[in-house]
Amino acid sequence: MFVAIADIVVPTPAQLRYQSTDFVALIHFNMGTYAHNGDPCCDASNWAVKAPYAAGETRDPATFDPTRLNTTQWFESITALGASIAVLTAKHGCGFTLWPTKSKLPDGSPYGYSVGSERASIKHDVLEQFVNAARAAGVGYGFYYSIMKNFFLCRGFTGASICSKTVLPGQHNLSLAEYTRIATEQVTELWTRYGNLTQIWVDSGDDGLGDLMVRLQPQAANTPANPVAWCGTESGHPSRDVGGGEIWNTDPGFFGNPNGTQWIPKMCDPQLFQDHIWFWEPHLKVRTLAMMIPIYHDIVGRGMTMELAFSIDRDGLVEASHAQVYKQLGDWVRTCYGSPLASTSGIGNTFLLNLMPGQVVDRFQLEEDISLGQRVRNYTIRVRNSLNSWSTLVAGSAIGRKRIHILDGPITTSSRFGSQLQLLVSHAIARPQVKAFMAFKPCPDGTSPNIYI
Repeated sequence: MFVAIADIVVPTPAQLRYQSTDFVALIHFNMGTYAHNGDPCCDASNWAVKAPYAAGETRDPATFDPTRLNTTQWFESITALGASIAVLTAKHGCGFTLWPTKSKLPDGSPYGYSVGSERASIKHDVLEQFVNAARAAGVGYGFYYSIMKNFFLCRGFTGASICSKTVLPGQHNLSLAEYTRIATEQVTELWTRYGNLTQIWVDSGDDGLGDLMVRLQPQAANTPANPVAWCGTESGHPSRDVGGGEIWNTDPGFFGNPNGTQWIPKMCDPQLFQDHIWFWEPHLKVRTLAMMIPIYHDIVGRGMTMELAFSIDRDGLVEASHAQVYKQLGDWVRTCYGSPLASTSGIGNTFLLNLMPGQVVDRFQLEEDISLGQRVRNYTIRVRNSLNSWSTLVAGSAIGRKRIHILDGPITTSSRFGSQLQLLVSHAIARPQVKAFMAFKPCPDGTSPNIYI
């Protein structure tokens, strides 16, 4: 029995835009690039000294010095990957801002820890360059801002002061009211100066600024009005770390809830580095295409969006070895899933694909028209065998924006008659709206163009 159409939960336009892409480029580039990886990246060990891994003291704005900064070059890799949204760390945990903020310290002096400040090497607005490059590339854009964390202003993960015992040279131990004023001024600048943002990232809580976010950027995803939920791990392997359950776009939590009352897409945010490191450091190994393929299937293939890290180097560029993998992964997705052997779409419970004689199939991609909700609750994919009866190949529950199934081994259609495949929806809360039912041949596994999975 179907539920009333009015009771079906559907995405907002912002969430639908967010879910229109497999990839978001999550760009890590800030003072942490010139210090050590971590969160907040600045700490007592590197704040007032020139640490062996840093270009200078992390308290000094001049330490942020990308001498070859080229945001247009970033988007060559972003578009090669196939990402249609890019998010840049406007302010990370150190407190350094990539735009010349007009906020002032309690004594009326300039904020002083930003591009454009008196001691800064970079005088121009990095965010403006990023936004211009994004617009030229046709990519949606947004900003990351850690509201609760700011080592420069003595704030830790919870928003409480971390300077109750010691205030390091160059730090400012503000009261909660003073800190909140500066954070509010800075996010207001972020959310008003740069046009309509596609996505906003705030980290460790919004500290009561969620309403302001919604008012200033109502069309942005990942806000209280257009929420997005995390998958529970940054490793890239949610099935291993969190569990391989079905993914529902309704309600919060790592898996959602098929009976939920709020649309909340799910995302995962893996690094490109083989180590769990966000900001660029020298001599780190990046994941190979062969490593990225199972990550793609575990995230995108289960209906989530992959927010893949981009770690900009100290010159201000995407390193060549990183660019190679982004392009390889984008090319692989387009090659593997760009041309199905057969496809269909429509409204109903039964969908058929007719395959030519001798075709080899080992995977399927399913998509619902999520603008109308996630309606399917149970389905099977079957093949008609030589005895003219159906054999089940796949059984599943959640489809959503995208579901990829890879068989244990390929099947080959009859060399004389071909074969027929069937998607059968056995249970749905309303009439199924299938955007795509597609069958594909085996794809290269990333280790060799002649080795297939």
